[in-house]
Amino acid sequence: MILGGGFAGVGAAQHLKDADVDIVVVDRHDYHTFQPLLYQLATGLLETSAVGHSLRDLIHRQDNAAVHKTTVTKVDLDARTVELAEMEPLTYDYLVLALGAEVNFFGTEGAAEHAFPMYTLGDAMRLKEHVLQKWEAADKDPALVDDGALNVVVVGGGPTGVETAGAMAELYRGDFAKDYPQVSPDAARIVLVEAGPEVFAMFKPDIRAYTEKALKKRTVEVMTGELVESVSPTRVSLKSGTVLDAHTLVWGAGLQANALVRSLGLELERGNRIAVGPELTLAEHPEVYVVGDIAAITDAREKQVLPQLGSVALQSGEHAGETISRRVAGKKAKPFKYRDKGTMATIGRGAAVVQMLGGRTMKGKAAQVAWGTVHLALLPTNEDRAKAVVDWAGAGFTHQRAGRITVGADGD
Repeated sequence: MILGGGFAGVGAAQHLKDADVDIVVVDRHDYHTFQPLLYQLATGLLETSAVGHSLRDLIHRQDNAAVHKTTVTKVDLDARTVELAEMEPLTYDYLVLALGAEVNFFGTEGAAEHAFPMYTLGDAMRLKEHVLQKWEAADKDPALVDDGALNVVVVGGGPTGVETAGAMAELYRGDFAKDYPQVSPDAARIVLVEAGPEVFAMFKPDIRAYTEKALKKRTVEVMTGELVESVSPTRVSLKSGTVLDAHTLVWGAGLQANALVRSLGLELERGNRIAVGPELTLAEHPEVYVVGDIAAITDAREKQVLPQLGSVALQSGEHAGETISRRVAGKKAKPFKYRDKGTMATIGRGAAVVQMLGGRTMKGKAAQVAWGTVHLALLPTNEDRAKAVVDWAGAGFTHQRAGRITVGADGD
């Protein structure tokens, strides 16, 4: 049984294709989300079909696999049973926990109600629609601009926050400046708020300095050493006393493991992640593999807990599938070895950063090429890769983003 249809879950299922097993994949959605590119969906650079892909389509050539769209309500590790919202309980011989993470608002007042996270396909679509609606409203009533209708506050100086702020700034200063000539783009602020002293704390100093310079070049205001105290529909209050007039707050400040892990009776690490052994199994339940964003995986070479990245999730899921296949075939399991693709982020057109696990860094256009290569490889199908290349190439040559339309639920 594989719980979760993200990078880790899909990787596990696909690497069990030739094994003598029956595979059941359970996810509350019937699609796989390419999370690293959600900010590009939210800012109109990519279409929905390039970021979301049918789960069933990804494993439709596997005769030994089935997908169920339902919610997991309980996992009994001792009884080897999984309870589901709309189905009878299912038992398993091997379990792959790939439930992913969820947003952590750290108890910030009003954030859950008014902030826009950036972790699911629905999150990105809601943000995209919201921003477009704000610009349409300001186009009809310019007085809204003075109230902060077009201002965007992005919380979190990690890859999600930096990428979103940079992409939003390019959308504002480029496409929207042409789409709404009656509205001055200079009146709209993009503000990146980070609690620490610098953005990209996980990167080396030269990367951090480059990033701040690239953000400022794109008119992103960077506020470090600031914590968000409360959020309302039109205001963001900081603990320093500063109040930002903004009708949009994007939350990229933190993740925590899926809430279900708290009911498993296991000792949890930071962010409610589950510590695993060299083979990615639980010490007391060797039939249970924990992979992806909910797993605290320590790299054997660097002795560091691996970050919550798509490449880590995919490789750990693939390892779980390969290891189960070996065990079923009577072969010895092997420890997990992470193939470092680096921690990377794009700040804007021609500006990206890469840092390998060992410390080597890359900046600028070369880093953007590396970023694109790694992310194309992570996309689940050749069709998705082709869509992304077409959209990226189009935006690169024309500086235009195709996905700048709003469609109501009724199609009107």
